[in-house]
Amino acid sequence: MSSKIQSLVSSLTQKTQALLTKTVYYGKVTAELSKQVYTKEGLQPPNFSDFEMVYTRLYRQALGYSNKPQQVVNMFKNIEKDQAVKVGAIGVQLLGLYSLGEIIGRRNIVGYRNYSSHH
Repeated sequence: MSSKIQSLVSSLTQKTQALLTKTVYYGKVTAELSKQVYTKEGLQPPNFSDFEMVYTRLYRQALGYSNKPQQVVNMFKNIEKDQAVKVGAIGVQLLGLYSLGEIIGRRNIVGYRNYSSHH
């Protein structure tokens, strides 16, 4: 019985080590590839003025739409099927990324840990 447990633990350790090695390797490959793309494309973080310009424009649009709600209703009534499918696909992707962030943040697929029961 003891030898079965020992072989099971040994096998599990080897599989975990192999998975960890692969994860680290592919993480380094991804980081290096991202670095090369970043330098070759000449990418750089946006300036503060760019952020300010974008959010000022969004604020003005939202303010304009809040003053003319009928225009917003008409815009949604006249949306085409292709546009609705694209917006729906983007929405599903954003929801998936948000959900993935939540799962990573709480380190659990469903619910949060109850730390008050550990006292």
